[in-house]
Amino acid sequence: MGTLTKLLLAIVAALLLVVVMASADPGDARHVRTIVASDTILSGMAASLLPPGKYKVEAILPPGQCPGHYDVKLSDIEKTKNAELVIAFRGMPFMETTAMRREALLLVDAGDRNWMTPDSYVRGVSILAERLAERFPADGKEIMQRKRETTRAVMAGAKALGERLRRAGLPGRAVIASSMQKEPLVWMGFRVAAEYGRPESLSAREVMRLVRIGRERNALLVADNLQSGPDTGKGIAEALGTPHVVLSNFPSEKGYLATLGENVESVLAAARAGKK
Repeated sequence: MGTLTKLLLAIVAALLLVVVMASADPGDARHVRTIVASDTILSGMAASLLPPGKYKVEAILPPGQCPGHYDVKLSDIEKTKNAELVIAFRGMPFMETTAMRREALLLVDAGDRNWMTPDSYVRGVSILAERLAERFPADGKEIMQRKRETTRAVMAGAKALGERLRRAGLPGRAVIASSMQKEPLVWMGFRVAAEYGRPESLSAREVMRLVRIGRERNALLVADNLQSGPDTGKGIAEALGTPHVVLSNFPSEKGYLATLGENVESVLAAARAGKK
């Protein structure tokens, strides 16, 4: 093979390579953006809103952990450093030590609401969708479409759970509860006759007061918050002779609707036990 022929073949090969590279689907080697959220409420929302395959969403706070007592790990710091976006509730104490880049931070104000309550969750989805669409305008249209789908799914699921509670005759009944669970219990239709704080703030005198109110109001059950202390109200329930339930304030790995359903099922099971 002559020198000229070799040269022509090399040029043709080079041109073919250019054509192949130019015509290749950019999605074949697309960059998956990593989004880190402070907790499973925000990570679940973000995962439902962002186009799958283009974004990977992770949460820092484990679902059963109290935000006020969580110790940040080196792996958490590494996650936030490498993330394209960090989404966090304003005031989350453990997020202050993760060395987040300000330009990559999206702070969300919960507005003194418990976002495990369906109406508040839907409101949060809407807020986050608007913020994410601003951050990722190329995916803005799909984010807003996924917001509508998520909203419909949450409202339909919440309606079905509400009907189960109504059929069981629970709305209107009095309960004693952790203040962290007041809003979800009110959504379920209960009257929160009295509420209490974290276990370290619960004195013997306060326990006596709660037991007295529980007896006066014929409390159906005592509801604790998993993250702030699953056994805080156990003694109150024992004194009242009523069921004790533990509800979660953050979605488990199963997701928001599944966790909401588990909370409702715990209440229904406790109500059935209390009738025996």
